[in-house]
Amino acid sequence: MKASLFVCVILVAIFFMIVSGRNSSTTDEGIQPCRRNVQKSCTSTKMTCGRLGKANICQAFKNDCQRQLSNCDPKKFYRKVHQNLCRGMPVDVVRPCGSN
Repeated sequence: MKASLFVCVILVAIFFMIVSGRNSSTTDEGIQPCRRNVQKSCTSTKMTCGRLGKANICQAFKNDCQRQLSNCDPKKFYRKVHQNLCRGMPVDVVRPCGSN
């Protein structure tokens, strides 16, 4: 009885490891084509400001290509907003919009 319970627990653990491995590789497969597309087509050279979703969180990006690359991460999305919201902010630092 204990042996069959042990085997069942092992099989369930293996099943969850396989399923979680597939989910992470699926995410990676989506990120790489996105990054390649941005790198191939983006030509921006001017600094840009991005706002995290609808939150009052902004980030200054070196150029719009960097903002687009960061949007390849499915966990966050930066909308391009007016440069005034990032005035005085260092590049690649997340801060409340409009703060220095």
